[in-house]
Amino acid sequence: MPEWGVIFDMDGTMMDNNPFHLKAWQAFCEKRGRRLTEEEYLQQVSGKNNEATLQYLFPHESWDKEKLAAAKAEKESLYRTLYAPHIRPIAGLEALMRDLKLHQIPIAVATSAMPENIQFALAHLPLTPFIDVIVDSAQVKHGKPAPDLYWLAAQKIDVAPETCMVFEDSLNGVQGALSAGMYVVAITTSHAAEAFPHAHQIIHDYTGLSHAQLYSWIKERLQH
Repeated sequence: MPEWGVIFDMDGTMMDNNPFHLKAWQAFCEKRGRRLTEEEYLQQVSGKNNEATLQYLFPHESWDKEKLAAAKAEKESLYRTLYAPHIRPIAGLEALMRDLKLHQIPIAVATSAMPENIQFALAHLPLTPFIDVIVDSAQVKHGKPAPDLYWLAAQKIDVAPETCMVFEDSLNGVQGALSAGMYVVAITTSHAAEAFPHAHQIIHDYTGLSHAQLYSWIKERLQH
């Protein structure tokens, strides 16, 4: 069993794409006569899967399987069209992942994104060689902010939850990772640092981070 491992959320954590999810949801809502502000999106939507988001945004709709699938496909197609010209990893991430891989630290991705968006992201980001495992919310009973997704990711990379380091940008994600008993690093792509009072570390991007820096953060836990 590896001594420790790293789990990355995807949206807003590996790439700064939440502004484009926001734009896509706003366009989707506008077409249906509902206004969605950035503040409401960040507080209520970011980090949730599409089913939970649609039920939140349109609670009086009856979302049968076909209607849900059509709505999800429409919104995500909007997102990919808007984001494709702009997609790139957050600063410093590729170098950090390369360094972790060099030191044989297992890397998982735990995301609420739908499979088409995961494929879209990994087709455009130069990160695939560094990732050992990808888990999404379709594989667990409860999505974020429940801890299930993180526990599954830890299990897949064969690392105990308490020695996993999680990088997250959303309130739901940070809450879920903390509930999973993991070491949590919040990245401020979606929220200001003050929004994460319980995170163990807070970063702006990955510039200057290395295997050695991450190890120094989690070392105290490893010694207990």
